[in-house]
Amino acid sequence: MICLNCGCKVNLGAKFCSNCGFPTKLSDENTSGEINIIRESKVFGFAIPFTVYIDDSQLGTLKNGTTLTSKVSYGFHEIKLTSTEKAVIEEININENQKSASIYIAPKIGIITARPSIKKIEYGN
Repeated sequence: MICLNCGCKVNLGAKFCSNCGFPTKLSDENTSGEINIIRESKVFGFAIPFTVYIDDSQLGTLKNGTTLTSKVSYGFHEIKLTSTEKAVIEEININENQKSASIYIAPKIGIITARPSIKKIEYGN
């Protein structure tokens, strides 16, 4: 996220800018939602981690059978999943009718590599 007051980069999930103290959109619970990224358990491709980014901020690394969660403001958010191959990018819209999104991913196995594959996306309110 970017601070609307000073333009500095703000960490995902922050309610206030660490540079100027200005409140982010997450400080208002009525205009924020949640994104869950769930990696399914699979026998093949379990050793290859996927790195997850939301709006160019690294959220963390997914290993076999793990989940990452982040609070986000309403609006469109770019989800990027990277591994040893080409990144997978998906755009998610969080709004008053769709306050949460759960993205289920699994590895798509190649000869010596694996890349993330989005299996389904579920929206909730």
